[in-house]
Amino acid sequence: MEKLVLSDLFRKCAYRFNYKQAGDSVNYAFVEKGDTLFIYFEGSNSISDWFRNFWFFKKPYKEMEITFRVHGGFLAAWKEVQDIVIAKITELKSPYIKRTWYNEEEFTDTPDYKFNNIITVGYSHGGALSGLCHECVWFNRPDIRKNIYGVGFESPRFYHGFRVKKALKERWENYEVVRNHNDIVTHLPPFLFCFTHVGQLLKIGQKKKYGPIKSHYPDKVLESLKEREL
Repeated sequence: MEKLVLSDLFRKCAYRFNYKQAGDSVNYAFVEKGDTLFIYFEGSNSISDWFRNFWFFKKPYKEMEITFRVHGGFLAAWKEVQDIVIAKITELKSPYIKRTWYNEEEFTDTPDYKFNNIITVGYSHGGALSGLCHECVWFNRPDIRKNIYGVGFESPRFYHGFRVKKALKERWENYEVVRNHNDIVTHLPPFLFCFTHVGQLLKIGQKKKYGPIKSHYPDKVLESLKEREL
């Protein structure tokens, strides 16, 4: 997989115009590059997106080996696109049928997946969806767990708890949350409400004085990312 440049990922995520819509208000895009799949989630663009941000926590799956809960609003949005994503990340290069005893030559033992590298990217509200998507990829494609990467630009918190359970940390081992200066969105829901970020927190624009609102603006985020890469 080629080296990823954060400013390029953010530019494509924040300024692209060919998103597809899933459900009421989830905008997503798949970009294929060889055996690499990029999954983009657009930032908030409707009142319903932000209304969801005030919902409380829920279990993401009915049956869970390790129980954890996430923000109910972001989870509701993610469920609208989850099946679409799973179908995409499990696409095959060629048909797969389990080997049977009567005709071994025509069948294969293991699926030949189309994508061997998967990157999830989201901005703002889409950043939370990127984090949930990253965990979904980790769970459904155990064969490439070292080849998945995710980033949530100016993402709100979605994991319920003051810290991510030790047994769950590996699911977001290659996931980053990018915070520009003191962006207010990255501090929501408040930590005191028992929500935290997953993965690693990457701080940019530390010497800027945009303020908590302007720090979230796409042009300010892109400016800080480019300065960091100089």
